Amino acid sequence: MKTYSRFKESKLDDKMDKYVSDEIKKRKLAKFPVNATDDIKMRMKPNKPAFKFPSPTGSMMIHVFLRKMAPPAKKHTMAFNYQLEEK
Repeated sequence: MKTYSRFKESKLDDKMDKYVSDEIKKRKLAKFPVNATDDIKMRMKPNKPAFKFPSPTGSMMIHVFLRKMAPPAKKHTMAFNYQLEEK
């Protein structure tokens, strides 16, 4: 059973995912971005973010990591992951 705080937290995560997805579409990097938050290797040290942009509040920077999907997926489908860092 979800408590109110977990429900509120998941709602904020959904909003942030939507915000990052919209930014990827706006920059025309992928037509169909797919959230891959469980792919931690994507955010590890040797990989660099594809781009950075400020959060909606402006207090943090969002670092976005992109990778191409496996062959059954279309060419314009990419997986994304993001990380928040304070300015």
